[in-house]
Amino acid sequence: MKLISLKYMASAAMLGIFMTAAVSCKKDFGDMNVNPNTPPQPSTKFLFGSAVVGLAGVTNAAGGQLYVQHLAEFIYNNESRYFNREYSYNAIYTGPLMDLTRIIELNTDPETKDSKEVTDNSPNANQLGHARTLRAFLMLTMTDRWGAIPYSEALQGTENIKPKFDDQKTIYADLLKELKEAPAQITTAMPNDPLFDGNWQRWKRWGNSLRAIAALRISETEDAEAGRTAFQEAVAAGLMTSIDDDATYSYQATQAFESPWYTNYRSRYDYGVSEVFIDKLKAMADPRLPIFARSPANAPGTYKGVPYGVNEQFSTSAYSLIGTVPAGQAFPSILTSYAQVCFTMAEAALIGWIPGGDAEAISWYNKGIIASIKKWNVLAKNTVAETDTTVYPLSPAVVLLPAQTAAQKLERIQTQKWINFYLGNGYEAWAEWRRTGYPVLSPAPDAVNVGGQIPRRQCYISTERDLNTENYKAIVAAQGPDELSTRLWWDKP
Repeated sequence: MKLISLKYMASAAMLGIFMTAAVSCKKDFGDMNVNPNTPPQPSTKFLFGSAVVGLAGVTNAAGGQLYVQHLAEFIYNNESRYFNREYSYNAIYTGPLMDLTRIIELNTDPETKDSKEVTDNSPNANQLGHARTLRAFLMLTMTDRWGAIPYSEALQGTENIKPKFDDQKTIYADLLKELKEAPAQITTAMPNDPLFDGNWQRWKRWGNSLRAIAALRISETEDAEAGRTAFQEAVAAGLMTSIDDDATYSYQATQAFESPWYTNYRSRYDYGVSEVFIDKLKAMADPRLPIFARSPANAPGTYKGVPYGVNEQFSTSAYSLIGTVPAGQAFPSILTSYAQVCFTMAEAALIGWIPGGDAEAISWYNKGIIASIKKWNVLAKNTVAETDTTVYPLSPAVVLLPAQTAAQKLERIQTQKWINFYLGNGYEAWAEWRRTGYPVLSPAPDAVNVGGQIPRRQCYISTERDLNTENYKAIVAAQGPDELSTRLWWDKP
């Protein structure tokens, strides 16, 4: 991805962090030869911390959780009925992506890469590896929501205020390259790292895992062989190895830095656990249900999901709210989990991308279930019995067996992956559902979108159509109508 120097800084808010007042004991107050219109050079560690905070907010949006029917709405049901069409990515570009682009520029520009504000925060290549990994994660999330997006010409500031849209095939090819090169650049800790607390080995494993996940996503496209190669290279480079490797942003038990789910429940209850999700967990006797959901106030000791996608209003006292653990003030944002990697490996074994066949698929599948239960058990402070980690994977509704058809095996793997994504990365859950069709979900009964089906993408904000008209028309002609029903490049019928 070609980068051209920005002509502006990250944001006015961030500048407030970096600017300091200095008073000299001499009569020279320090402003005689300073251009007041030129902002000071920021420290890359502050830009990095700001980017990670913005990153967590991107994955915590409710849209993905509603599309895959983890949640349902009590009163305002527009999103679960697919009323909302247009979604803006502007805050992602002007927030975390701009911060990361600035880090890359400062570490590559000959005039800044050796400055104290940069070199105090680890070697240039190491900072580039961290920033490129984060940027790839964001770009993957964005292209999987909208499809074609401004990519190669994005973030050029006033030099290009009307960037072209790159098609998803091109974006994926470049991101797989980025996720091959970026982890190799990471060799030491990055200061102000709220994601992995300075553990650079976990950063490398995360980057490799993202590459494997992205590679598998294109397994049904014409680039499947390139995806297979990228997947195998990522596995060889080293993926996540335990729940300790989970890419997790930790919120705090203070109002200024609390989980957005807790913020919502502070004053109102917009969301409850959906009937679809709770009924599935009940049918499987899933031990995570008491963590995921609360008993209705009117029916202690039971679990009742909120009807999904219905044009009605529901009493919060009659249905299950989000569990006290995931709705807790300090509940973390889980970007990528070890359990997700395990399920990814299980599918790779099924399709022959790694050796071992059914036996290897079953092994990784069971590892994924156990990892997910253990992760939630840690968050819930050991409320699940240890025996559940061995009994549940072998129960009739869950067990993966060689005698099952390929479709049945994939459905079980994807269903467990779907459960694991609950209040984690909802947009990733949505991408996996679109890619595989599992678990089988019915559209909202009272859907209002054209065709009445679960969205396959999100539409561009109207300002793209109005202000970047030529490029907007070009990509709509190439990608398909700017509608919720238009499938992305990797989303095959």
